[in-house]
Amino acid sequence: MKNKTFRFSSLDVVDDMEEAMTADYENIGKICFVSCWTDLVQESVEMWRTYTGSNNGVRIGLPREFFKSESDEQNILSLAKRIGDENDVYLSPPYLPDLIPVTYTQDDYLINLPVSKVINEVCKKCGSSTSNFSLDTRYLGRFKRDYWSGQSEWRYKLTAIPQEYYRNNEEGKYLKGKPADMVELMKSDLVQMSFDNDYIDFPFNINALHDMEILLSPLNSEEDSAKVMHIIEQYASSIEFEVKPSKMKIRK
Repeated sequence: MKNKTFRFSSLDVVDDMEEAMTADYENIGKICFVSCWTDLVQESVEMWRTYTGSNNGVRIGLPREFFKSESDEQNILSLAKRIGDENDVYLSPPYLPDLIPVTYTQDDYLINLPVSKVINEVCKKCGSSTSNFSLDTRYLGRFKRDYWSGQSEWRYKLTAIPQEYYRNNEEGKYLKGKPADMVELMKSDLVQMSFDNDYIDFPFNINALHDMEILLSPLNSEEDSAKVMHIIEQYASSIEFEVKPSKMKIRK
């Protein structure tokens, strides 16, 4: 409410420890950052207990496209650059968060997809060699084992590469040896690089707050719920929110 942002966490720190892993490139799924939501309308005891630690909390409901506005189309590149510079990363197209449903499966291939592709070629005429390396990030963050299906999860997704990787490239680090060796160095560097933060805070369209619904946790005390109202009054006093009490009765 204060910063008008939502936090995207790297797949390397989400609760499902398999999510960052791939079949051919270790935990490179860490370059995928997600903000996790659910399409469940009915309250869930498991969700309240898991994500509030059996303590106080709220459930927030918003329209699906709350990261987009008319001005985004004009300013998206400058927004992506600002967020990238703040976190020392480069955001990959489409720059705005992409909303995807999670598919639940027991297919091991989908759980640990291959994502890297290396093509080594030798010119038949001159004998010179070339090597090309690419990453397919389209399906990162899309699949989870079906025992997570109770979350009925949708997530907003960003892909971010450390700027250090591009700085190395600009400085010619990957041009000082045989092409195949340099590709292996690129792959090794990328998987070993760390981020300044394991999250990215992305601004949302504040007009979406007019359609925001806040559901108070059944585990809230009266003081907890009063704090919620205080936050609303402090940071969004001009907007009318729909604040609802929980219909559940849970013993702590």
